[in-house]
Amino acid sequence: MTTEVLEVHYAPHLEITHSLIIPQEGQYLKLECVSIGNPIPEPVLWSKDGGELPDIERMIVEGRELTITTLNKTDNGTYRCEASNHLGTSSAEYILFVYDPNALGQHGPDHALIGGVVAVVVFITLCLIIVLGRYLARHKGTYLTHEAKGAEDAPDADTAIINAEGNHVHAEEKKEYFI
Repeated sequence: MTTEVLEVHYAPHLEITHSLIIPQEGQYLKLECVSIGNPIPEPVLWSKDGGELPDIERMIVEGRELTITTLNKTDNGTYRCEASNHLGTSSAEYILFVYDPNALGQHGPDHALIGGVVAVVVFITLCLIIVLGRYLARHKGTYLTHEAKGAEDAPDADTAIINAEGNHVHAEEKKEYFI
């Protein structure tokens, strides 16, 4: 009985992994072109926006890795790695956007917090205005003067006051109410 080893060759497949979730100015970024294929695709070629890497002093290629030192806004763009074996060529892309560290974390949450506080204050104020308005509308006209309470059949204000007090006050004990 003889044993033979079967080796299957297949075209490459590439992916780019990156060392930073949120790249910021001044940091360094490492991109790695992870490839599978048999035979292993060699070499890996890096490019930016369809052309050569623009700054070879800050963009260092070592094998499958591309390291960009001291990131800045000019590094924004699409980075591509490409590799091939005798069965085909594959590529992967990574879109880099470099963030300003001063704009991250400091101004964003403060604006959101201020906006939230303002929204809560406006909401509470509107609720108070609505409740107060309904309360005043409901109780409007319930504060009658003594004259108005007894005015149904009274010819003058003095008689209305007497009528409002239930006809038990004599004319000489008239009371006046100032409202």
